[in-house]
Amino acid sequence: MMQKSANSYHSHEGSIKMSKKKKRILTIIILFFILIVPAITAVAAFYWVGEYYRDDDRIYPNISIEGVDVSWMTREEAIDALDLSELEQRISNAEVTLTFPDSSEFTIKGEDINLRHDAKQTVESVYSIGRGQGFVKDTISFLRRLYDNNINYSINHEYDLDLFHSQITGFVEDYNENLIAQKPLIYTDRIVITKGAGKALADTLVIKDIAYIGLFDSFESNHPVEINYSLPETTTDAFELLFLHQNMYVPVRSAELNLETLTVEECAVGVGFDLLDAVALLNDTESGKTATIYVDYTQPEITKDYLESLLFRDLLGTETTRVGGTADRVTNVRLSAEAINGLVLSPGEEFSFNGVVGVRTRERGYRTGGAFVGGELVPVTGGGICQTSSTLYSAIKDTELLVTERYAHGQPIPYLPRERDATVY
Repeated sequence: MMQKSANSYHSHEGSIKMSKKKKRILTIIILFFILIVPAITAVAAFYWVGEYYRDDDRIYPNISIEGVDVSWMTREEAIDALDLSELEQRISNAEVTLTFPDSSEFTIKGEDINLRHDAKQTVESVYSIGRGQGFVKDTISFLRRLYDNNINYSINHEYDLDLFHSQITGFVEDYNENLIAQKPLIYTDRIVITKGAGKALADTLVIKDIAYIGLFDSFESNHPVEINYSLPETTTDAFELLFLHQNMYVPVRSAELNLETLTVEECAVGVGFDLLDAVALLNDTESGKTATIYVDYTQPEITKDYLESLLFRDLLGTETTRVGGTADRVTNVRLSAEAINGLVLSPGEEFSFNGVVGVRTRERGYRTGGAFVGGELVPVTGGGICQTSSTLYSAIKDTELLVTERYAHGQPIPYLPRERDATVY
C-alpha cells in the first residue's frame, strides 16, 4: 500500500511540471498576440496608409486656401472650389486715380501692370505639403495632418514691377517739367500764379507708394479708388512778387498842360495790385494750385479830353472888320494876321504886337501901303497892318485883360470907331 502511494505522488509531480510548460507556451502565445500582432498590424496599416494616400491625387487633410477647406480635394477640385471668377473680376476692376493740385489726373489699372493671382501655384504648393520626403516621412506627414489644426493659406498677387515704375515715373517727369515751366499769366484784369512752380515738385517715390496702396485697396473693395495728391508745401517768394509788381506797376497820372509846348500831355491810368494781400493769398494757397491776383485800375482825376475841353472854352472877345484898299495893303494885313494867328498866352505872359509880328520888310513879303505918320497919311512898307492891331485891340478892350500900352491914330479910321483903334507907328 505504501508502494502505491509513492507511485501516486510521482505521477502528480509530473502533471504539475507539464502544467508549467503549457503555461509558458500560453504566455508566449498571449504575448505574441498582444505585442507582435498589433505591431505587425500597425506596420501593415502604416504601409497601407502610405501606399494608399502618399501617391493619392488629393490634398492632405486640414488645409484651407483663403478660408476654403480643400482637404481631400484634387487640385482641379480645389481650383473650382476657390471660385476664381470673383477674384479675377476684382483684378480686372482694380484701378486707382491720383488727382494733382492742378486737377491733372494719373490713372493706373491692374491690367496696365499685368496684375494677376497665383491661385494655381498656391494649390500646387498645398498639394505638395508632406510629399516628396520618402515613404516613411511622407506617411508620417499625412498622419500628422489628420490630427493637426487646420492651416489656412493665402493666394498671393503678382504684378510687373517694371511696368508699374515706368508708368508712374513717366507721368511724374512730365508733370514736374510742366510745373517748372509754369510762369505767371498776366491778363488785363488779373494775374494767375501757380504756387511753388519750379520749387515744390511731385515726389516719385511717394506717388509710387500711394498708387500701390490705392491699387490694392481698389482690388480688395472691388471699386475704383480716387486719391488727392498734395505737393510738398513751400512758402511764397515775396521777392518774385515784388519783381512782378515793379514790372507791371503804372502810377496814376492826371493830364497836364505843358506850358512849354502848350499841348496837353496824356493822362495815365494807374495799374497795380496790393503786394501784401498777394503774399498772404499765396501763403494760403496749396502748392501746385493756382492763385488769382486781381489787378487794380485807378482812373485819373483829370483826363486829356476833359482838360482839352476846358482850354479855350471861354470866348473873351470878338471883333470883325472889313479889309479894303489896294492889293498891297490887303497883303500886309494878311501877313500880320497870320503872324499872330494861333498864338497862346499863358497866365502872366504879355503880348506885344510888334514883338510877335516883327519888323515889316520886303524880304518878309510886306509891301507898300498907307500909314498915318505925324498925322499925315504916307506910304510905308507894311502900311495897313494897323487894321490888324486895331481889330485885336477892339476885340479885347472890354475884357479883363490888362492893356499896358496902346496908342490911337492921329486921324479917324474908317473900319472902327474912335477909342477902339490901336496904331503901331
